[in-house]
Amino acid sequence: MTEINVIVTGPEEAYDYEAEFWRASELMGVTLLHEGRLHLRIDPRPDGSPWLADVASLARALVEAEERLAAY
Repeated sequence: MTEINVIVTGPEEAYDYEAEFWRASELMGVTLLHEGRLHLRIDPRPDGSPWLADVASLARALVEAEERLAAY
């Protein structure tokens, strides 16, 4: 299982509600504010194959992203 990690690169990105979700060395998706709610945008992989995300790791990463963004 590859852990999903959350990165908030700085205050400007946090202000825009942007947190990055990384799986190993690949950017999996980013958060964004849409209609007043935080959403996760998952972009396609460069090779076109689908993402396979462990649900427990993804759930933890989503909570962590929300907490980190709120801290700014």
